[in-house]
Amino acid sequence: MTFLVVGGAGFIGLNVIEELLSSSEQVIALDKSPIPPAAKKFFSKLPGKFTSIQLDVTNAEDVDRVVSGGDVDVIFYGAAITAGAEREISNPLSVFDVNVSGLLNVLEAGCRVPSVKRIINISSGSAYGNGGFGDTGWNDSLDEFGTREDPQTLYAISKYTGERVALRMGELLKKRVINVRLSAIFGRWEYDTGVRDTLSAPMQATLLALKGETALMDRKEQRDWTYSRDVARALYKLANHENINSSLYNISSGKSWSVFDWCAVLKMFYPDFNYRLCEFGEVPNINLFGTRDRIKMSPDRFLGDIGYTLSANLSEIFEDFKMWLNESAGFWDIEP
Repeated sequence: MTFLVVGGAGFIGLNVIEELLSSSEQVIALDKSPIPPAAKKFFSKLPGKFTSIQLDVTNAEDVDRVVSGGDVDVIFYGAAITAGAEREISNPLSVFDVNVSGLLNVLEAGCRVPSVKRIINISSGSAYGNGGFGDTGWNDSLDEFGTREDPQTLYAISKYTGERVALRMGELLKKRVINVRLSAIFGRWEYDTGVRDTLSAPMQATLLALKGETALMDRKEQRDWTYSRDVARALYKLANHENINSSLYNISSGKSWSVFDWCAVLKMFYPDFNYRLCEFGEVPNINLFGTRDRIKMSPDRFLGDIGYTLSANLSEIFEDFKMWLNESAGFWDIEP
């Protein structure tokens, strides 16, 4: 099959491309930014066929030309601007240009191409908004249809809006469109793309470990951190599964753990690395994204329909991640 990965140069996009190429699929990556050279070299060794195209998803004509001319079977929309507060102030329109308008361009083009069987919109657990913290009355694991959303940030609002737009366009144009909400993702191919304002906390700690420095945290959080390679595998399985029973799926390990747990694994391999809570007056060098943690997302619907469980075994995850570090030499330019 031929897969179009929109946002292919981004964190999730690169993981999806790796999974598809490893499975001998044909992949077209579409992104405004180029594929990082180290990733391109890595992908060249995989059995699938890979093409990358640089263009802006907000340009509807360019998007239509690519989608209509590639005999595409499945589209993943992963282009996103993950905005922090500074970007919300300085350039709020850019968040909606990519997260909503760009998505709409791809939906319009994809829904009109007969070869396209399925469009998967890669959304975020951020769409739950304050509902993800129990503020709307839901305190169990977050459920796709039971938890009432209350998005507050521009990123969260744009992702929730994108989901609704995707469903409506699929309904109007008679195409199978599926939204997925990713939990807190970390792992392979994570880097500062220029449109992703903060690396995940586990990867912030990993960079410090590779430099032999100390990770300082202002609290011990608990999140359903989920490994990026498992997410890519889950997305591939969703793309290939014949009977899809839902328009929305959480993709999460469903297990909560702390960056402290990840640091303990890092410490075993990098003895010069240390980690601890901040003492009075110290400034943390790990950003934990706020003062409270989102409730873990329930993976039950995805597990029941698709039959795939995402790992929460940190030792196994780190072994895979360390292998990737060795194989993708140059992707992370680390200076002590």
